[in-house]
Amino acid sequence: MPVANWRHFKSVSLGLLIRAASFTVIFALLGMVVQMMVVAAPIFAASTLERIDSPEGVRGALVLRAESQDADLTQSTYWVSKDGWQLQGSPGNPWLWVHDQTAVRLNVRELPSDFSIAQMVGHQRGLAVLVGNTLEHFHFSQSTSINNVPAVERVKTVLVGSDIVALAGHPRLAVVAFATSSSEIQVVDFRNPNASLRIQVDVEIDTIVWVSPSLIRALTPSGDALLFVFRATDIGGDWRRLLSPIEYEGYPSEEYLWLPLPSAQRAEPKYSVVPLIFGTLKAALLALLFSAPLSLGCAIYVGCFMSEAQRQRVRPAIDMLTAFPTVVLGAIGLFWLAPRFGEFLSALIGVIALFPILAILGVFVVRGLGWRWVRHDALDDWPLRLLPLVLLVIAVGAAAGLSGAARLPGGSLEAYLLSSGVSISHFNSLLVGIVLGLAITPTIFSIAEEAIHAVPRNLAAGALALGSTPWQGYRDVVLPLALPGMIAAIMVGFGRAAGETMILVMLSGNTGIMDLSIFEGLRSVSASLALELPEAPKTSSHYQVLFVMGLLLFGLTFIVNTVAEIIRARVRMRVRGL
Repeated sequence: MPVANWRHFKSVSLGLLIRAASFTVIFALLGMVVQMMVVAAPIFAASTLERIDSPEGVRGALVLRAESQDADLTQSTYWVSKDGWQLQGSPGNPWLWVHDQTAVRLNVRELPSDFSIAQMVGHQRGLAVLVGNTLEHFHFSQSTSINNVPAVERVKTVLVGSDIVALAGHPRLAVVAFATSSSEIQVVDFRNPNASLRIQVDVEIDTIVWVSPSLIRALTPSGDALLFVFRATDIGGDWRRLLSPIEYEGYPSEEYLWLPLPSAQRAEPKYSVVPLIFGTLKAALLALLFSAPLSLGCAIYVGCFMSEAQRQRVRPAIDMLTAFPTVVLGAIGLFWLAPRFGEFLSALIGVIALFPILAILGVFVVRGLGWRWVRHDALDDWPLRLLPLVLLVIAVGAAAGLSGAARLPGGSLEAYLLSSGVSISHFNSLLVGIVLGLAITPTIFSIAEEAIHAVPRNLAAGALALGSTPWQGYRDVVLPLALPGMIAAIMVGFGRAAGETMILVMLSGNTGIMDLSIFEGLRSVSASLALELPEAPKTSSHYQVLFVMGLLLFGLTFIVNTVAEIIRARVRMRVRGL
């Protein structure tokens, strides 16, 4: 009786302990998600404008006279390009490009001549022009003509309801502040024109100045100063700027750009997360392209054809590779594969192209010589007995690939591709895909082999008894039951590849570009988090956007892994009663 009570007590205690641990993990996960959402939420906050009594009450809004941008309505030269072209204009007259050395004068047809006020906006790359009751925002970009005249393009047009008497452009962002004839201070953010900010004042304003990126000073005719604080994130409260192409200042067209730390301190940061999501998906899909055939093929053989005795030796060995440090694989790719990637790729192409032919030919030669290495009634002893032949075939295929590349025009595969207009970057997507594919192969193998081995052997044995071959038994009996589990294995491998960090940091080149070429670099979400999060100020838009990307990555991997686990559970339910 005491023994039974003790067993019951131990069983209940362990059950409660397991439940408590499960709830702890769930609540910790929910707490982590909530904390990430709290940190990321301010990036989506709307811009605000408020009046203050003194600059001392504004945190971080120091009065820096050197950064002020006065609205001088009498100026004629607004901007000077690096090639010496000066943009000159005055109300009622055509705009001109005037070269400071040759004095060549060219009309600027893109800019309206019937303007009343014009001010520079942003980091010396934009122009806000008032035409009647319309504010027009223009960008200057790289020249497309033979004389290097900067290109001018209208970006946004915003209607204003009152007459503007003073206008000032933000020193860093595409934002303007202006005073109207009805004694109203307004701020228009060209990044989000629908969010207009305004404050009514009781005095007449004739001058407005940006004292700092967050502090506005308005002057009355008597010289009194009114101070206003403008608070805005680097995306202007518009979440679509994270996912949509944006026409940034200095660029000729709308682009997806990830440049949170521009070279110029006062330039506008670029926070498009699309290149990072693209790089993550590109790396994960390339990894699956290499790992899925290899891992599924091994899982099919080990789970269906190999004897139980050999499976007990092979399965644990491959499972141990799941814990292999990815930083070691990254180091192998960095110091061994990357410097000689052209040679490695040539050898790989040769092996892939010749392996099936040489393997079949080798088996026929061996059997023709009377060497009975393999018995048809003992499929489980094929790998060990054919291992010398497989290694020989791989060596011959690699040698053939290198020899074939040496006969190409230019003497190598890299030179041939370069002559064809395709350059191979030192750190490229294909290199990432190969190394990352090796990292996720044990994971896919383990889950797929478990799904295949879970199918009762008596089903395949019954098919063999009815005259099917081993392959027919697998194809018609085992595969339909194990296929959902194999799909789940691929999904888990995809989630594993999407969340990988070290291999991406070491081998991708970390270039935030969107290029379908497998020979160009990429930048992933996980690599950006690892590289940029420690250096980003905790109250900056950069820090908040990084947490938004962390939430996106967490959501992607969580959904993929959850769906995969549901599929695996259904596979177990299907085969439980067979």
